[in-house]
Amino acid sequence: MRVPLYSAHGRVLAKPLVADTHYPSADRATMDGYVVRADAAPGSFRIVGEIPAGAVPKGSLQAGEAMRIFTGGLLPEAGGRVVMQEDTQREGDVVTIRTFSERLFIRPKGSEAAPGDVLLPAGTVLGPAELAILAQVGAVQPEVIAAPTILHFATGDELVAPGDVPGPGQIRDTNSTMLAAQLAALKVGKFESQRVGDDIDELDLLGRHPGDLLLISGGASVGDFDFGARALKELGFTIHFDKVQIRPGKPLTFATRENQAAFVIPGNPVSHFVCYHIAVRLAVECMAGLKPRWHEEWLTLEGGESLAPDDREIFWPARTQLSKDRVTVTPKRWSTSGDTFSLAGVNALVRVKANSPEGGRAATLLLDLPEA
Repeated sequence: MRVPLYSAHGRVLAKPLVADTHYPSADRATMDGYVVRADAAPGSFRIVGEIPAGAVPKGSLQAGEAMRIFTGGLLPEAGGRVVMQEDTQREGDVVTIRTFSERLFIRPKGSEAAPGDVLLPAGTVLGPAELAILAQVGAVQPEVIAAPTILHFATGDELVAPGDVPGPGQIRDTNSTMLAAQLAALKVGKFESQRVGDDIDELDLLGRHPGDLLLISGGASVGDFDFGARALKELGFTIHFDKVQIRPGKPLTFATRENQAAFVIPGNPVSHFVCYHIAVRLAVECMAGLKPRWHEEWLTLEGGESLAPDDREIFWPARTQLSKDRVTVTPKRWSTSGDTFSLAGVNALVRVKANSPEGGRAATLLLDLPEA
């Protein structure tokens, strides 16, 4: 699909970008100064013209002649050397050149790219520099991999909108806001979200949406009102797994139906946060044509006394920081997987393998990644 250049940031190029002409298109000056013939020697030269950037030079340089030229200006016919302004002295229409540098101060025609050169290969993630390249070659409608459509359903009769006042037994919906922000950071995908109750008939509306990826927050466990996996089965999805051996986030479900994929994510916000980063984010990146990023480093553990081994693999929300010329990671304290406040400042997940003590250093999944 093609998208306007201004909205292509973060998208993935579907086809190689190939140079259509020479870049630069002609020999250009890289300094303000005077252009003379390549066979000229230091001395005095009669100034016969001026070439600002964007102007077309008139005439050809003869022996003993020079033209005033500015950075980016096109070299005139027979022009072979640019002398920096600092190495000259001008009086009226005569310029005296005291010395010639070894450098010519010229960007030769085709020195950056020639017709047919691949400027950006397919699969390139379009960051600011890549967008500038597209702009330079006039590719104002770049062809990119189609962004997946992501449909999110926050389940639970207890949920109300963030702007509403919860009644008895109700809570504000935080997962929809968190998920929308996480997906927006990827700069890929079209995201829609809505709340539904704990009723399998309401979840039937999943079948009426043609989204590429369906995300159901809540309804992932085995309670009487946890209908996520059951609804997907009734809609013809194949359940590939309905639990994983991690903490938090054990009741994570993954399913597919033809070209659609779906996750049922635990509703507690800490579990939701972890499951997004270890599963959902990677799936979205794959669907968008990105190379999934699992950036893990071994970092010195600070304040990790709470990371006791568990029979499940732990992904513990944490905060990395630069301390005494080294990067350390501090696990955040959280009372339960429903403790939203504990996620403040989290930019990493400390990874502790099942039945394995963490020691003084810990494998750490870094979440705040630079753009690829």
